[in-house]
Amino acid sequence: MLEKIREGLKGWMAWVVIAVIGVPLALTFVGGDGTFTGGGTAASVNGEDIPAIEFQRVLQDRMVARQQETRSQLSPEAEEQLRKEVLDGLVLNRAVIQFVRDAGFRVSVQRVADHIRTLPNFQVGGQFSKPAYDAALAANGIPAAAFESEQRSLLEVNQLQEGVAGSAFFTPAEFRRIIALDQQRRDLEFVLLDPKVLGSAITVTDAEIQAWYATNAADFQTEETVDLDYLEISLAATARDYVPDEAALRKAYDEDPTRFRSAEERQARHILITAGDERTDAEARALADEVAKQLADGADFSALAARYSGDPGSAARGGDLGFAGRGTYVEPFEQALFAMQPGETSAPVKTEFGYHIIRLEAVKASDGQDFEEVREQLAEALREQRAQDEFYALAERLDDLALENPGSLEPAAKEIGLQIKRYAGYTRAGGGPFGDSADLASAVFSDAVLEGGENTPLIELDTDRVMVARVAEHKLPAARPLAEVRDEIAARLRMLRAASEAKNQGEAILRRQQAGEDLAAVTASMGLSLLKTGPVLRRSPVLPPELLAAVFRAPAPADGQPVVRGVSLADGGYAVFRLNQVIPGEPDQIPREQRDAQQRILAQRSAQAELAALATELRTTARVVVAKDLFKADDATQ
Repeated sequence: MLEKIREGLKGWMAWVVIAVIGVPLALTFVGGDGTFTGGGTAASVNGEDIPAIEFQRVLQDRMVARQQETRSQLSPEAEEQLRKEVLDGLVLNRAVIQFVRDAGFRVSVQRVADHIRTLPNFQVGGQFSKPAYDAALAANGIPAAAFESEQRSLLEVNQLQEGVAGSAFFTPAEFRRIIALDQQRRDLEFVLLDPKVLGSAITVTDAEIQAWYATNAADFQTEETVDLDYLEISLAATARDYVPDEAALRKAYDEDPTRFRSAEERQARHILITAGDERTDAEARALADEVAKQLADGADFSALAARYSGDPGSAARGGDLGFAGRGTYVEPFEQALFAMQPGETSAPVKTEFGYHIIRLEAVKASDGQDFEEVREQLAEALREQRAQDEFYALAERLDDLALENPGSLEPAAKEIGLQIKRYAGYTRAGGGPFGDSADLASAVFSDAVLEGGENTPLIELDTDRVMVARVAEHKLPAARPLAEVRDEIAARLRMLRAASEAKNQGEAILRRQQAGEDLAAVTASMGLSLLKTGPVLRRSPVLPPELLAAVFRAPAPADGQPVVRGVSLADGGYAVFRLNQVIPGEPDQIPREQRDAQQRILAQRSAQAELAALATELRTTARVVVAKDLFKADDATQ
């Protein structure tokens, strides 16, 4: 509970994102008076401005995220599209907040405070910490008033969501009908006409192959490729033969005295008496003095911790906090603990959390390794550091030389002592020894490199491997020779004919059945047999998806007469099925807990649909005016 706020809080996100109907609503920083900071306006929504600084901050955040996803720079077209998406999200955000405000949704100051106290980033040991709150906001440059305004908007929008979700419901009769449909089963028999089986008996002639090749030559092109000359530097190849001398080893050992020595740790127990709604600070101090007196009179520490301590995590363990070193606890607690002797119990110590009665259980002395024990460890660390230094220096020099001599890799290879390597057949999809580097593919197929004959900039393949490259030869797509694609064409023709034959046979089966013949007799006469699976549900995995969908689209049998239908399948096959019976779902056969869960899910879906409709309406009817210079070629108004 008493651990200090560490580095994790410094990375606490500076943007509050509200998810409404699956649409991100970014609430950005406002000034202490509730107005947005920054100059300029990106757009206005129903007369209310969206500041340009707000737009730019969200845009920058989205651009960084998108570039990390694609591992490449956004094209001008993609960046323009992203700008429009960001603006539309901010417009929707503002329209929803305006609706919530105008509809009278309000959150009290106390509700906002209570909500903030529950946020994990501001808690220490499960309790809200004002210093943690102040430190986290300061680290991100967020004024407290701005953050609290954002949280108020968040809670007010949540009120809208909860209100819609809470009002969504199904009557018992409606729910029974939904369950009857959702849990419906259908009993059928079917026959599959497999194109692979049919295709094995199909012969394709040379003339047919040649005719297909002539008509569809564009389908049989080689891929565009380049042959690359490149220079590569890897961390694994640098400075591995470096042997640090004695002076370097001694210096590395002495420069950080704590590196090979563990710090002293102390095992403490504590009883925390807190002030708050239950007691005043004076009452808390009086109770702490009373507990300390009971301990002095011989009372059991664990029993008193379980009874009085306001730290539930340690109270269940008799107040035990385990072993910890300096820097773990807040300062008053730490000063008292490290001034005690084992077995000693402190007087009440006041911190921001309340009054602590501390007992020192044990001391784990510091421990260390001497120079000779860690000699090899030091040598390896120095080799690794030398390798990294050399790697980064060589990479920087390679980048400079490639830019200074854009038409050749020879000067860089000569100065750094590298061998120019070649890789043939590099494509826009990447690959080869370079992995799937999007940066390399983008650079290689850029106009400057592909057509202008320039070197690429330095490309980081991964954290310990970099390269520069140039195009030695560019090979455009060309027709593959017929001999190379003959088997491929033959297989394609067989599959097309097999699919056609499957459909023809399936439709012939349907015609004979419709003419009065028995379906089982028809399939038997063709050497086929009807298959049975038993009644199936809508999400049954035993049938091909196209067949399953057709089965549940078919009308229910009437007057005891089965329904016979046919359907083409994704693999080129064909299925004919006979639907014998439709068995409604029985809500009473579903466990009550499962029915309740299903009903909640359906209500949530209904609420989401209502919220989506509301958001669409708000966005459609909003009066939006966009700054003239926000987009390159957009009109000023929408």
